[in-house]
Amino acid sequence: MNWISVFMNDLRRVMKDRAELVTLFLLPLAFILPISFALGGGDGYGMTAGNHRTELPVINYDGTGTSSVSLIDSLGESLDVEQSFSADLRDRLGLSGDPDCANAQSLACSEKTARALVRRSGRAGMVVIPEGFSTAIEQGQKTTLIFYYDPAGDATRRMQLEGVVKGAAAKISLTTQLNQSNAQMQSLSTFAPEAFRQSLEQQANAPALADQQPAVQFTELTPSSYVPQSYPDTYQQTVPGYTVMYVFFLIAYLNASIREERHFGTFRRLLSTPISRPALLGGKLAAAIFIGMVQVAIMFGMGYLMFGLELGHDWLALFLLTLALVTCATAIGLASGASRISSGILTAPLIIGALLGGCMFPVDLMPSFLRTIGLFMPHTHALIGYQNLMVRGYGLVEVLPQIGILLLFAAVFFFYAVKRFDFLEEA
Repeated sequence: MNWISVFMNDLRRVMKDRAELVTLFLLPLAFILPISFALGGGDGYGMTAGNHRTELPVINYDGTGTSSVSLIDSLGESLDVEQSFSADLRDRLGLSGDPDCANAQSLACSEKTARALVRRSGRAGMVVIPEGFSTAIEQGQKTTLIFYYDPAGDATRRMQLEGVVKGAAAKISLTTQLNQSNAQMQSLSTFAPEAFRQSLEQQANAPALADQQPAVQFTELTPSSYVPQSYPDTYQQTVPGYTVMYVFFLIAYLNASIREERHFGTFRRLLSTPISRPALLGGKLAAAIFIGMVQVAIMFGMGYLMFGLELGHDWLALFLLTLALVTCATAIGLASGASRISSGILTAPLIIGALLGGCMFPVDLMPSFLRTIGLFMPHTHALIGYQNLMVRGYGLVEVLPQIGILLLFAAVFFFYAVKRFDFLEEA
């Protein structure tokens, strides 16, 4: 009898154990499929929710007035200006039956929609440009912009919006005053000497300030060590996350298998045959590693076929990372079998490790102290490695650190297991 016989015997044992099959193969799918279908593609976990430009509804009763158009353009440099809203949004806000919304293009309807968004904290504020705004600005008369906000809303976001609006309004006002001053100066120049009038004409015919090169220019440089942050979408988080989580349930499988065979004297009987202890242990480990590799292949295959999950371009890196992950889980399982820890006690640590390792939801959503603790979990490094391949398009060189860390975990626990393992001692 050699290690291959032990390997085949363990595979047959798993195939007959329905509870083990459910835990290793059906439970991860029971999480992956409903969550993926429920959240759908894209940023289902809200990883990039804070990275979009702030929306600012602007209701412009001034039409195509020069100053109002310039104001909106200026606001658009920093904010996402909204001047119209979809019918679906109006329906959700309960405005579908409003008389003002009989005409979808009505400014009154747009204003009511924007005000409803602010009241429901859908927007931090809104701006109303009154009719005659441009005429008043050009004539040097006082006019008022209306900034509508929810006092109970996000004060910081409101102050940011208010600052941008005031800055844009001040820019329009100052530009208009400068243009008026220039026009007045040219009118007065009719009484000035010829040389002075020529100087003013040259200045008037010169390129506008906006078209001239500024005296001070800025050059943007990105640090050479900077790597743009890429966040996983729903499938890139859910599929590898729960796959990694349940690969580590091999620990409970190995623990139960070792304790059972030691308890019923299976090891004692096997050692009475012509098989060495290394071959016996090697066959058992090989079976667990094979099961883990099949487990990952099935989960990723389902992700690819059902959700179009991209697995990266470096298949060798994907294979080696998976092998390191499964080897790590197997070594920890061997160590737990060498100790007196029962398989029932392992469930809670396995779930906690998956939580801290970012398997159930993105680790970037956790507070910093939990992210630090997560670095001591092998789950974290396996998931980082998979997302480096799938999300960021990295190859083998970039995931070597994660492979190395997983193998380091494996080596430490394997060394402990070899030192403590006893084939004959009853647990």
